[in-house]
Amino acid sequence: MNNRDALSFYNNTLRVGGTSWVIPGTFSENLRCLSKDVSDMEIVLFDTPEQSNIPSKDEVKELGYLLGELGMTCNIHFPIDVCDIEVSNIKERIRCEDICLRITELFSPIEPFAWILHLVGENRGKCPSNDLDIWRELTHTSALRIASSVDDKSRICAETLDNEFSYIIDIVKETGLSVCLDIGHLVKYDYPVLKLAKEYMTNTRMIHLHGVMPDGTDHVDISYFDQNLLSEVIKLTNDGKKRVMTLEVFEEDYARSIAVMKEFRNLFEE
Repeated sequence: MNNRDALSFYNNTLRVGGTSWVIPGTFSENLRCLSKDVSDMEIVLFDTPEQSNIPSKDEVKELGYLLGELGMTCNIHFPIDVCDIEVSNIKERIRCEDICLRITELFSPIEPFAWILHLVGENRGKCPSNDLDIWRELTHTSALRIASSVDDKSRICAETLDNEFSYIIDIVKETGLSVCLDIGHLVKYDYPVLKLAKEYMTNTRMIHLHGVMPDGTDHVDISYFDQNLLSEVIKLTNDGKKRVMTLEVFEEDYARSIAVMKEFRNLFEE
């Protein structure tokens, strides 16, 4: 099976994917569900003292077999931010990096299309840190260490979050990373979506799409996303570069989003 009927644009250079939380069940069960309509699964990981969904090596191996059987790829969302603690706490930053390194070692055998990384500071909002020079230096070191743990550094994708991405885009380029352009976040935090999409698309490997409700609630079904804006963003991907656009929604929101995306794709291709 090669998943020829999965949602995509521009002769499969922009493929559509979903998350590993679209139905109650295992990664494999979610993968089989997703394979009906899309060709990539974002494996959303969490690891806390209370609970963890980090699989064993054997489970990852079995998942790799299933990916091949279904003609699917995957991308891995790291279970921890680097780094949402005080920038002076170097031990904690290294602990966060070490967790990411364990994840790259665990999942590298199944050759993920991308790895999604949050590079953040001690502040929420547009400015990530009270000491940008130190924060940028530490972030550069963290990004390079994590990127060096995989064969292709460009598969590590720094995600656009609430902070102004201009603070780290040069770090992304210097360390060989790519961009995960979360256009839902850009809408939520009132950034100029199309302007930034044009600026960052050359370095973008992953796109996250989700709706944002009027009250600011995000990661809801994509009927809440402006379809004209989505069309303009997708047009920017018509450069021959392979990318995945993840519908970063969960459970019922995924089913509604797939229905909207199918209708959108048909209108887009007319």
